[in-house]
Amino acid sequence: MRKLTWAAATAVLSVGMLTGCSSADGKSGDSAKASAGAAKETEKGTGQDSGKKDAGKTVGKKDSARIGTAGTACELPVSFEVAKGWKPAASSAEDARMLAKLNDRTSVTAACVVDAKPAGLLGNMRVWTAGRTDKSPRQVLDAFMAEEKRVSEQEFSETKVGGLTAAEVTYKESSPLLDEPSPQRALAVTTPKGTVVLHLTAFDGGEYKDMLPAYELAKKTLLPAS
Repeated sequence: MRKLTWAAATAVLSVGMLTGCSSADGKSGDSAKASAGAAKETEKGTGQDSGKKDAGKTVGKKDSARIGTAGTACELPVSFEVAKGWKPAASSAEDARMLAKLNDRTSVTAACVVDAKPAGLLGNMRVWTAGRTDKSPRQVLDAFMAEEKRVSEQEFSETKVGGLTAAEVTYKESSPLLDEPSPQRALAVTTPKGTVVLHLTAFDGGEYKDMLPAYELAKKTLLPAS
């Protein structure tokens, strides 16, 4: 699936994994698989993947910019560094409503998306927020995952990020468009200014591996908003 045409793969993300929509029956899933397979064959030999080989694998402070504070692309209850090439953008109220409806999500609201496509990768990190809460980060993450669909192999852990207690989950999400589930990851923290879930969404396992360093940079540099 790494050799889908860029347009075809982006369309798949739009109607499937990123929106949380699924096929209504087996026939529609088979049709989508056939289309993806045709795109894969068309893409062979075009070199579309050549610029992606090293994208996102090496990130450091000199290649990053911090978001979350006032005046940045997204104002959030936390701030963190974004890897070079990844493009952050605040979610509009309309986008937040659409994503809530498409994903049946009520526990948190879409606040910011950090798009990996400009860095040559298929997926994103989305920041979901909510108001202050007495719930623990694990309880926040449990509620978030209860709203995810087609998930398996969930593994939860607790950690510290930026002096904050955090909960993290790795899991796999199945799709009628892929032959095997895609790895995903999410991190939840609670702060005096609100609740945050940082959600890494990758198209497939290969994209996940290449996107993970950017997620780890965000996690490593995450701080509560001052």
